[in-house]
This record gives sequence, C-alpha cells and structure tokens, in this order.
Amino acid sequence: MNIHANTHLGAAWVRMLLCFVLAGAAWGTPVSEASAGFPYTVELVKIPDAGPEIYDTLKASSNLIQLEDKPPSSPAGLIRRARSDRERLVEVLKSFGYFEGAIDIHLNGQPLNEAAAEALRENEKVEVVILPEPGPLFRFGEMRLNGLDAAGVEGLLLPLKAGAPAAGASVLRAEHDLLDELNLKGYPYAEMKGRTLRLDSGKKVLNVEVTVDPGPKVSLGGLEANGNEFVESDFIALHVPWKSGAPYDPRVLEKLRKELSSLEVFSSVKVRIEEKMEDEVIEDGEPRDVLLDVKERKRRYFGFGTDYSTTEGAGVNAFWGHRNLFGRAERLKISARVGRLIENDLDRVDTTLKAAFRKPHFLLKDLSLLVEAGLIEEHPEAFDRKAVVTGLGLERKMSRTLALGAGVSSEYSEIIDNTGDQEEFFLVGLPLNLRHDTTDNLLDPHRGLRNEITLTPYLPLIGESDIFTSAKWVSRAYYEVLEDGAFVIAGRLALGSLFGDETPHIPSNKRFFAGGGGSVRGYDYQNVGPRDANRDPIGGRSLVEVGLELRFRYKNFGIVPFIDGGNVFDSELPRFDEDYQWGAGLGLRYHTGFGPIRADFAVPLNRREGDDAFAFYISIGQSF
Repeated sequence: MNIHANTHLGAAWVRMLLCFVLAGAAWGTPVSEASAGFPYTVELVKIPDAGPEIYDTLKASSNLIQLEDKPPSSPAGLIRRARSDRERLVEVLKSFGYFEGAIDIHLNGQPLNEAAAEALRENEKVEVVILPEPGPLFRFGEMRLNGLDAAGVEGLLLPLKAGAPAAGASVLRAEHDLLDELNLKGYPYAEMKGRTLRLDSGKKVLNVEVTVDPGPKVSLGGLEANGNEFVESDFIALHVPWKSGAPYDPRVLEKLRKELSSLEVFSSVKVRIEEKMEDEVIEDGEPRDVLLDVKERKRRYFGFGTDYSTTEGAGVNAFWGHRNLFGRAERLKISARVGRLIENDLDRVDTTLKAAFRKPHFLLKDLSLLVEAGLIEEHPEAFDRKAVVTGLGLERKMSRTLALGAGVSSEYSEIIDNTGDQEEFFLVGLPLNLRHDTTDNLLDPHRGLRNEITLTPYLPLIGESDIFTSAKWVSRAYYEVLEDGAFVIAGRLALGSLFGDETPHIPSNKRFFAGGGGSVRGYDYQNVGPRDANRDPIGGRSLVEVGLELRFRYKNFGIVPFIDGGNVFDSELPRFDEDYQWGAGLGLRYHTGFGPIRADFAVPLNRREGDDAFAFYISIGQSF
C-alpha cells in the first residue's frame, strides 16, 4: 500500500514532519477544565529499546502530564483531555518513524474507549496510564532530489541516509542542510518547492522526493550601509572582505558581521544579500548589493565598581569612556581607582589614574594604535611607590583568535622598599605581546583557551639596575562538561622569569609576587615567596602559579570549589623541586548580565608562621 502526500496540500504528513505535536501543550484545555476539581495521577510507560528523546517528546507533548497540577472540573473533562492526548501522541510516534503506532490510555485500569464519566466520579483520584504501542520502526528507502539538473547544479544529493530511522526531524534537517550547501555554492535565493512522501507499509520504508529551486547564481556587488549616524561609511567600507564581482558566499558576509561587531560601536549588525523581487529576472553571475543594517551603541558610557578582601581591604573604581571619538571607532577610556581602604591608613591608600586610547585600522587594516598614560601611588607590604607611566604601541590582529603587539613604554618611579631604602628609577621598556584566545565569552567563558605571552626588555636610564628582561606566560583553559555552563572545569597556569640582573638591583615593582585574590587565594597579597626577617615579602625573579576551579551553576547562582598553588623564587628560572604554598576554598557566584559577582572563602593548606587562618574575597568577574 502506498500513501501519497504533497506539502502544498497541507496534509497531515507536513504536520508530522514539522513536529507540530511539540506545540500541543500550548493548545491548553477549555477554561472550564482549568479550574481545580477532579484530580488524577498520570504515568507514561517507557518504550523498550527506544532512546530517551522519544520519551521526553511524548512527555512534553502530553496535556495529561503537563497539566496534571491543573485538573479538569469533571470526569468528562478528563476523558476529553485523554482523547486529545491520544491523537497528539500518535503524531509524535509518527514523527519518530513509527507510522503504525498507537497510544492506549487507561483510566483506573479501563481502556479510554470504555471509560464512563459516571464510574470515574466515584473515585477520589483517577489513575491514568499512557501506554505507547509504537509498532515497527520505518526507515528511509528511496530518495529523489528534483530541480537541480535543469539549473545545471552538480554534485548535490539529499543528505539522508537510506536505512536510517524515518524521523520527520531528519527530513527537515536534510532540507535545511541542502539549502545551506546551495548557499555556499553561490545560490542565495534557493528555496524548497515541494516534498512528497511515499509510505510503503509492506517494506516498512518511507520514500522521500524533494523538489528544490536553486534560483540564479549571483556575485557580490557593493555595500549599502544603513543606520550608521556617527560611524563614517568609508570606515565601515574598510571592513568589506570581498571585491565587487566575487562569487556570493555567506561565510564572507558572516565575516563582515563579526568584524563590525568586534568594534564595540554597534549593538546590532545584520548583513544580507539584496532581496529578489517577485517576478524579477536575475541573470547567472549578476552582482547583487549587500545590505548592512546597524544600530549604534551610545558613544559615551560610565560606570563604577567595588571589591573587598580580608587581605587587601576595600577598593572602589570609576571609569568614563567614549566608543567612537572621531567617527572611526576610536576608543578612549579614563579610569580611577582607590584601593587598600580599611587595610591602610587614609594617607597610605593606593590611588591610580589612567587613560587609554585605541585607534583601529591605523595605517593598515587590522593594525591598532595604542596610547596609555597613568599616575600611580601604591603601598603594598613589599614597597611604597609613586610613578608616572606611559606607553605607545601597535597591535596587529593576525586572525580571529591571534593578536601580536609591540611598543615602547616609559616609567618614572620613586620607590621605598621594605628595608626603608629609597630609590629612583626611570625605565624604558620594549614590550612584545602575543595573545591567543579561543574562548566563547569574555567575562564568563565556558570553553576554549586563553594564552598570553609577554616579553619586555627594560633599559634603566636612572637607577642602579642593569638591563633586565621580564618574561611571563599565562594560560587559561575552560572545558564545558554540561551544556549552558551548568558545569565548567577551569584551569590556570602562570610562569614568569626575570633575567639580566640580581634581585636586589631590580626595581621592587618589577619583581614577581604571588598571593591574593587573583593569585594564590588564602594568603595575604604578595605574601607567597621569599620574605625577610620581619616576614615582609621581598619578591623574586621567577614565578609559578596554578589554579583549578569546578564551576557549578543553577540558573543565576553558582558554587565553585577551588584550589590554588604557587611560589616565587630568587632564581632566574622557576624551581619545581621545592615546596609550594597551597590554598583551597569555596566560592559563590551570582550571574548577572555584565558578569558574575564573586565571593570566595579560602584557607591556606600549608600555613606558615604569620599567615592568617582564612581569607575572604568579593569582586565582579570570575577569578580567571
């Protein structure tokens, strides 16, 4: 027996393939049934040897199950609900390839067709059992693809596998993939024209015939931008990754969208090919304009934040920025911070004032100009410092995930170390920076890697130090165990080395320190590593830090057990044969739209004399 159905006739097969049954729960029940009145319990019997997907779909499509806490007002209402379920769930079985399946529903042990409202009324609560009887599983048989030969398109087949379960979702996915392939071959106006399904009950197969209209093969023309008020159109045109007349390729349009989004001046970026008008005749190879619709973000912004830890005291910061200073996505940010409040007296708090400017596409595409300047006064336990710093650099974006930077920096510092000696330094640095980032989110990554390598030779023009070089590598890895960030494993490794001079001659602020909220939690800020006779940190020439977090999340809340470790050494290279300081603890997270709010409680596992018994940290953002 053969059964024919055509999509243009709106037959039941289309409803099956589109899985409209999944929307069944939204159809609801009559208002008279929604009121409390006639309670029941419901059980859905699992299908042996069937996967969990069909069970979950049946459960989600059943009004009896989804509306169990909203019982109908009468036994007749329950019977109507059950009959509606039976029809709906049969369509679910068909959508998974069980075309001869049936649904049997029992009410207090009686089949639905035999259940009487009068008999049900005598029970305090009715027991409802849903018994799926799937029957044989149909599989895909013959497959035919029409419409491509006449258009001269070669090498494409309907991506369905003969012998695979004849699930409706597979047909829809195959059609979607076919259109994607046609798009990649330069046919942006391809569309499905028809679908015919032939069910062979004797062979238990479903034969599929699909008709597609590829439309004309076109090329890319010019770019028409709309919505940009303050961003200059010729600057937008610099990002166009194609030449007029190039073959249409949706990946090229997506590249443009991502590049413009990364400029941080647009809140919305949409890129599409010019629409084909009804009855419009387009010749093969004809160029079509690309339409760009953007919505600009507010140019000016400001914000503030605060943090606290038992080891570093409280800190507050504020910032003001401009995203599009001169109309070509130039970014200016001015920030100020006051730190070590409560921890230090008011005349010894840390203060910082910085300004940073970035100009993208400076001289060359993907080349950015960076300018920085700052005033710093800080008073950690290891030293007191006042400084003026400046920086000028270039950053080249080598690919979507790789960036290379180089520049020149200057720093004038007055430093009093923990022995009371006062020194004056003027350093000129030549920083080189390599960044590699494959993570999926800037503030709260779930998967990917972040690697940053920095190499900076320093030339002292004032001070007793000789030429020395600082090198540091920081690597972070994120692995998503459960989807949607429900469980993420995060790890961090940092290695550092200073070479070219002895530790006492290197400015205190350029030495390596460890300990604190962004390093080895559980220990005082900068207190992991060499210390003097008064147990004050003196820093070192090499560094090792490791960290591991297990990030569990439920809705907006998270819990994070963690362990950190590390040490600082007086040698040029890190030592791996010495003891490390370890800290462990538990963190709480509250996830917001701008990043998680973090609260960590940590204890030192191998506590030394003078170390506190615990440390507590509050801030915004993950620890790494």
